[in-house]
Amino acid sequence: LGIRRSERLVNKMSSKVKKTNKDEEKEILQAVVLGDSFSKRMVPVTYSLPHALIPVANVPLIEYALELLVSAGVAQVFIVVAEHTAALQQYLDNAESCKQFTEVNVIVAPGCKTPGQAMREVDSRDKIRGDFILCNVDTVAHLDIAPALAAHKRRREEEKNKDAIFTMILRPSGAQRQALYPDEDLVVAVDPATKRLVHYQSMSAKGFAMDIIGPDNVHRFDAHPTLQIRYDLDFTGVCVCSPEALLVFTDEFDWQDFHKDFIPGVLYSEILSYQIHTHVATSGYCARVSSFAQFASVNMDVVRRWTYPLVPDVNLFCDTRYTYVHPGVYKEDNVSLAQSSIIGLDTVIGAGSRIADKALVSSSLLGRGCVIGEGAIVEGCFLLNDVQVGAGAVLRNCMVCHNAVIGAQAVVGNNCVVACGVSV
Repeated sequence: LGIRRSERLVNKMSSKVKKTNKDEEKEILQAVVLGDSFSKRMVPVTYSLPHALIPVANVPLIEYALELLVSAGVAQVFIVVAEHTAALQQYLDNAESCKQFTEVNVIVAPGCKTPGQAMREVDSRDKIRGDFILCNVDTVAHLDIAPALAAHKRRREEEKNKDAIFTMILRPSGAQRQALYPDEDLVVAVDPATKRLVHYQSMSAKGFAMDIIGPDNVHRFDAHPTLQIRYDLDFTGVCVCSPEALLVFTDEFDWQDFHKDFIPGVLYSEILSYQIHTHVATSGYCARVSSFAQFASVNMDVVRRWTYPLVPDVNLFCDTRYTYVHPGVYKEDNVSLAQSSIIGLDTVIGAGSRIADKALVSSSLLGRGCVIGEGAIVEGCFLLNDVQVGAGAVLRNCMVCHNAVIGAQAVVGNNCVVACGVSV
């Protein structure tokens, strides 16, 4: 099996490895964006809206991913999408942010249900020519990827370590860490000298017990006399990969998930010689938006400026025109506020929105074209574009999607989600 894999790798990579010096100078940095979440954590929103177009502070998630890749010097982007492909393609065709790249391609993969299938789909297209950046579309980050990319290339080119195929970018989680899912609750063992990942597991999935000790595991650490065991790191959703990572997914056709299959499979395989390394980003901001709790948390981080410069009034993205009216309030053009309306802290109001007399809007994000009726109360809510809220309605700590209508005197309570086009 190992010989066949090696032969396949040599055959597939030969056209990419044998380059002239002139070709090497022209090599461009590529990126692969996983454009779907491959989960149902954001249902029912994702029934009618691509995960990539879910807005954070009224800016689609895909814009944050593209901004991160631009800052890393990426020239060519491949976005793998399984659902709502036409809507995402239409958005990208008109997006000014795509003009910053030499090429942005949408890989339509309607049968993909897992990250593993998406990676196999990318491999089948034979578009990746060298080391590339892998990014989840739900990552909102202001990170310097250059050191991780440089370290990855140094291992492979200067140290001649062709088994180093994957570099995970991690970041300190901070004192207020709250892992919502097992794939976020990580403990890692890293060789401090080489930054090689030696052990990786979810603490909550293992009942908060380390499986690092035991007769079956001792041999893993023979070559690593010194280890750092850390429970204070989060995976950013960004990696630096070599083309061999795609080949591994293709060969191991039953691998579906990075956390459950790929990383443990590479680390503990008795056949594969590949290695995974880590890079810890000590500065910058990074968070994932793969659930409603994360969606609410990241939106508030943006509004409260923890993500600077990824804040509304910097207007880095698409065609936004926000101004910072007074502390905690952002307003776009053509917003109509009645004289007796009350606008509280931590509020973002999109262009063309209208707020009627005696209405209260606080700690909420309103998309473009929203209408808030007389005496309505909107607190701790996320309203997407063209939402109508009737007079006297009360909305607290909920999400209302595009073109939804909340009738007069209606009450929408905590943790409710109103899908696109729904009338209440």
